[in-house]
Amino acid sequence: MINRTIPPPVSMPQELHFTKADVHTLSNGIKLLVINKGDEEVCRIDLVFHAGSRYQQVNLQANAALMLMPEGTSDHTSKQISEHFDFYGSFLNIDVDKDYATISLSSLIKHFPNCIEMLGEIVRTPVYPDKELILWSQRGKHKLLVELEKTSTLAGRAFFSTLFGKAHPYGAMASPDDYDFIAQSQLRSFHSSRIGSNFLTIILSGKFGEHEIALVEKCFGNLTKGSDASPIPNGIAVDASGRGKVFLEKPNAVQSAIRVGRILFPRTHPDYPAFLILNTILGGYFGSRLMRNIREDKGFTYGINSFLAPFRHSGVFAIATEVGVAYTDPTLIEIYSEMKRLRNEPVADDELLLVKSYLMGEILRNFNGAFPMANSIIKLLYYNELDYSFYDNIFKTIRTITSDRLMEMANKWLNEEEMLECVAGSRET
Repeated sequence: MINRTIPPPVSMPQELHFTKADVHTLSNGIKLLVINKGDEEVCRIDLVFHAGSRYQQVNLQANAALMLMPEGTSDHTSKQISEHFDFYGSFLNIDVDKDYATISLSSLIKHFPNCIEMLGEIVRTPVYPDKELILWSQRGKHKLLVELEKTSTLAGRAFFSTLFGKAHPYGAMASPDDYDFIAQSQLRSFHSSRIGSNFLTIILSGKFGEHEIALVEKCFGNLTKGSDASPIPNGIAVDASGRGKVFLEKPNAVQSAIRVGRILFPRTHPDYPAFLILNTILGGYFGSRLMRNIREDKGFTYGINSFLAPFRHSGVFAIATEVGVAYTDPTLIEIYSEMKRLRNEPVADDELLLVKSYLMGEILRNFNGAFPMANSIIKLLYYNELDYSFYDNIFKTIRTITSDRLMEMANKWLNEEEMLECVAGSRET
């Protein structure tokens, strides 16, 4: 009989095994990364452009230019495009961040020819109808006005703007008034300059054959270059002087939103793998120290977490939570106390083993299947230019890191005087 009161022994995998993408080159020079894996008759195509908001000339230009591409082409209306993908049970998603824009299409293999043809049309010939632009602007402005009533939004925006500066691509924030001035000509200009073959990498993942690869060549092998002839920048100067304390008054707010953190480094930095583990211990999963202390022991909040926000040429460490106004100062005291503990006390072996097991499971899950592998490769494109050793280094660090190394990282990067503290809420009376 198995004694179920005794947990099974924890066993760490010795090596990370995953299938690397096959690399093809389309006739116009676009790199096509192929992940042919899985049993289900589905596939996904991801178009990754160097077309994030850092390349825009005015606020909202990149976001509007990408998001409104499916709202009308030279041959189809917004309604026809939407009904086309619905009819074939396909899903189109567009995401725009600071550095990149990604257009993703998921489809059954049998409907892939019909869907990729429409996708190619959307990428090549969007017309940005005035009616759709007006509706998008009205919805976006209303949504932002609602968001700006939330202390969490105020604290988050102030946090990044103060860290990088409002003029920096990573610190710039749109205002509601920006929606009133975005113009059709600006969207067309951004599309012609950045949505071209010279700024594009394609990832095809799922279960497919040579026919689907040929369809990608047919639809995108003739895509012309973007008119922007400037090279992709190797870096952005960052003034890491954003520190100190910022308070944003929100009269009658019952909760305070807290953001504490600092500028760190991009994912290519040699300290990234070790700091990833340190962050997990502090606030990177549900069993973290911040959660146990501030949620479970003190009861100040429903949730608190710390995270790493990587950009192509920088990175941010941040702690985020919302608490009752009366608990703002006690929460901040506990946050800094947990940082101090990591600087001064070694992490216990049982806690370190638990976090290692958790992270090992996460990294293995990221390569379990074609679509998770595609997501992992997209992250490499975003920050590492397809350097697969990045994941090997994280895997090795998880297996071998010691409490001494974690204390070294904490003393190097988790010093209170180097943190920016942003709080949005009302002052307790």
